[in-house]
Amino acid sequence: MKLAKPIYESLPYIYFFMSGYLLSLDNSLVLIFSAALFYTAGCVTLVTRSSHRRLDKQIESIKHAIPELIYEYKPYVFGAIAIFTLMLTKNAYIQFAAFTLGVVALRILLFRHNNRCRPKALF
Repeated sequence: MKLAKPIYESLPYIYFFMSGYLLSLDNSLVLIFSAALFYTAGCVTLVTRSSHRRLDKQIESIKHAIPELIYEYKPYVFGAIAIFTLMLTKNAYIQFAAFTLGVVALRILLFRHNNRCRPKALF
């Protein structure tokens, strides 16, 4: 089955939208689990696409400080923690910390997108 390009390209964001929509309906366990599945599907789709579309291919022999799987999903985990913390707490200090964690996750994603969409420069 082949999807039209606009639908195919926006599919992970549709997953994220569905996750947010399900979380906004109610706090039942079934809806939270469904939202987590949609969020995970969006994350896996974006990470897989990013690894296939990279212009700055990594050398396989380079050792990272943390495993690559953890490295790739770190901003998505930060974002999920930030969203759930903002939803579940009323404390202003904890909400500020969660908001800051969300901004860090967004920063990591933007820097990765910027670095991966260009070929490696000589300087």
